[in-house]
Formats: sequence, C-alpha cells, structure tokens
Amino acid sequence: MGTKNVIAPEQVGMFLSILSHYKKNCVVKHDFMRSGRTVSKHFHAVLHGVCKLHTVLLAKPIPITEDCLDPQWKWFKGCFGALDGTFIDVQVPLHEKGHCRTKKGQIAVNVLGVCNPNMQFIYVLSGWEGSVANNRVLRDAIHRDDGLCVPSGNYYLCDNGYTNAKGFLTSYRGVRYHLCEWDRGTGGPRNKEELFNLKHSFTRNVIERNEMPDDPLEREIPDAPVSVVETDVECISTIESNPVWSAWRDDLASSMYAECLYCSLDSSEVNYCCTMLS
Repeated sequence: MGTKNVIAPEQVGMFLSILSHYKKNCVVKHDFMRSGRTVSKHFHAVLHGVCKLHTVLLAKPIPITEDCLDPQWKWFKGCFGALDGTFIDVQVPLHEKGHCRTKKGQIAVNVLGVCNPNMQFIYVLSGWEGSVANNRVLRDAIHRDDGLCVPSGNYYLCDNGYTNAKGFLTSYRGVRYHLCEWDRGTGGPRNKEELFNLKHSFTRNVIERNEMPDDPLEREIPDAPVSVVETDVECISTIESNPVWSAWRDDLASSMYAECLYCSLDSSEVNYCCTMLS
C-alpha cells in the first residue's frame, strides 16, 4: 500500500531495482531521489507484502498422471516436478563469512527451489549458510511445520547432490548425466543407466531454466488448481537410501531401455529417439 509521500508503484520500483538488478541502497536512493532510510523502509514493506502472497504466487503440487502423453514427463508418473539448491550472494558480518563461504569461495546462502513441470515455484526455502550441503537443507525443509510435503507415492527429480531416497529420485552416479556430456560425438545411450540419466537430466532441467515461454504476470492469474496434497496426508519425514526405492528406479530404467530397443532403429536413430523423444 502506498503512503502519502511514496505511492505504491514507486515502492515496487525500488524493490525491483534492488531485487532484479542487484542495486545497492545508495544507488537506488539516487535513482528515486529518496533517502536511504526511505528506500530500506519501503523495500521491506513490499517484501512483507510479497511474502503474504505466497498462496497466490506459489503453485500447488499436482502429480504426473498415469495417462500423461507428454514425451518429456510420461515416464515419471506421480512426480511433482524437480528441485535443486542455488547459491545467492549475500553480505554478512566478518565473523559469519566462514559459515556462508561455499566450496568455490563465494559468500552466499544456500536456497532450495522446488518447481513443477511448468517452471512455477512450489516451494522455496532460504536462510541456510552457503557451507551447508543440499541434503541438509532438504532435510530441514521436510521437517518444518510449513515445509515441503511429499506424500508417499509422489516424488521430485533431484541431481546427485541429494540422496536417492523415497520421494526424491536421483540419477545413477558415475554415469553420463549432464546434457553437455551428450554433445561430444560419443553416440547415444549404451545401456539402461545412461538412457535413464539422459531422460532424467532432460526432464529435471526444468529447474535449471531461467526463462518461461510466457510471463504469467502479463495475463490474468487463473484460479489455483486444487492440490492433491491434503492436510491429513502423511508426508515423507526421512531421507535415507532404500533398496526398494533403488529397485524401483532400476525397473523404470529397464522399461525405458526396453522401449528404446523395441524401436529397432540404428545407432544414429536411437540417439535421436532418446534425445528428442525423451
């Protein structure tokens, strides 16, 4: 809400200048001809308002259905989407820099982002120091009262920074995975593990992308779909390696590979099939 001296559009403008363009307070106060105190005050006012809109801005988790025909997602029945951690640079007091320093030396916080197949955020958890591993952040997320709820039978796609456990499906370790590794003239997948990793990487890439096909703010926000996560559903509360879960991944990989072999295509066509039709 605007004030007598600072209208709402100006408050939002200051907020976006800092959030989107990483401008410092001293720069924003010059741009808007306001005091640093005024900039800080209205930045936090808009931030508070945005946080209160989380029920509108965050999407509801809806699983991939059994009859899904989307070639990218059809193999991952029951999947809600993908998740990953990202580092956001921060300025902290000297005595806190050790906790916030990442393996690459940047001073940051480790932020967990969870999105659906349409690249809409489902859940975000910020605040953990950059030195903390992704698995630790995820464990905290599922244990919070208002945290990430993953009912039994549903799951998210994750990279190998996480444990392959019930509710969190990772790729095979020690096997080609990242999309750039398939663009080196090495041919298509040679076994079920490589094919699974290719499909997993191609699908999980939804969390890595920075651009959406269209901006939801440019059109009227539709009514939020009904979430499949009921309030009385028991959510996954532990993240531990599970032989049953690993066996299910093996069965899924075998089914993928069997279908690819059934195509009876030559090696170049198999590569195209597995890359473009995955």
